[in-house]
Amino acid sequence: MTSEQMQPGDLCLVTGGSGFLASWIEKYLLEGGYKVRGTVRSLQDKKLETLRDLLPGVEFVEADLREERGWTSAVEGCKWVFHVATPQATKYEKNRTSGALSGTKYVMAAALASNTVKKIVVTSSEAAIAYGHPRSKSDFSEDDWSIGVDKFEDYMQSKTVAEKKAWEMANDTSQNPQNIALSTINPALVLGPTLVPWSRFSLITIQDIAQGRMPLLPNMSLHVVDVRDCARMHIAIMHDRSTDGHRHLSFGASGKFVDLAIAIRTDYADRGFKPSTSVAPWWVLWLPSFFSKDVATIYSRIGNVQSYRTKYPEVYKYEFTSFRDMVRASMDSILEHKWINPKV
Repeated sequence: MTSEQMQPGDLCLVTGGSGFLASWIEKYLLEGGYKVRGTVRSLQDKKLETLRDLLPGVEFVEADLREERGWTSAVEGCKWVFHVATPQATKYEKNRTSGALSGTKYVMAAALASNTVKKIVVTSSEAAIAYGHPRSKSDFSEDDWSIGVDKFEDYMQSKTVAEKKAWEMANDTSQNPQNIALSTINPALVLGPTLVPWSRFSLITIQDIAQGRMPLLPNMSLHVVDVRDCARMHIAIMHDRSTDGHRHLSFGASGKFVDLAIAIRTDYADRGFKPSTSVAPWWVLWLPSFFSKDVATIYSRIGNVQSYRTKYPEVYKYEFTSFRDMVRASMDSILEHKWINPKV
């Protein structure tokens, strides 16, 4: 395994280049003097003009997670591959698990066959670590894997399945004869400002709470990370060869789900946003847990305190760690883009 590190001028691939998180990674790579290539589903996408204005210098290429074509040329000449793309947890995406799995296979296969790639960082999720466990389990680290994922809703299931596929391919000498390094990052709920003027799952959650679409909130622990920290942590992991072969939890602050609503009420009540802070008792979700995969996914966490402990705290020092500040940055961004409007 090579000990080579990132150097300004190196070409980096960022998959899902139009995304909430990926766009911040691209921005920080450009600021660091790296060459950046980002993938998009289609070069005919109307978003491209906006992306090129926001991220001048990024080369955008076409590659779809559900199609093998395009990935070999996307990887060509790259030294560092950030696989961020995944089907989003929105109503517009179908069969997320199959899309995440096929995309991981295509990206990994292209990168592992490359003569230039030195390392791959795959964006996974806390969903691959801390879900489906017995209610008695309260402490989680990178050693844990979510269990019973076939009972999860599609997005949560996809993160575990895709990350396991990445490790399987990286650890198989027949598929990775050059022993190209892999690291994964497992972010908690990603909040903060968006560079791109289209919404993603994390900010939709904030929108829904602010607009009163969640009158009862789940009684569960919540770990959050600012998108700017998460993006910088991706680059820190890529640069630090001691992270090779490791998973890395990414979270900057912890609290309860209801704290999202409390933060919104505290800072935005004067603009008409007074979301409910009522917490659903566990028994309200007991029966739905048998019929709804959305409820079944989180049910083991209801009423319990889940603590996250990273094995590698030295990898990244968080800059935006205040829970309240992350919610405020999210709301300010949502209001700036006029996804919701003040009520007073």
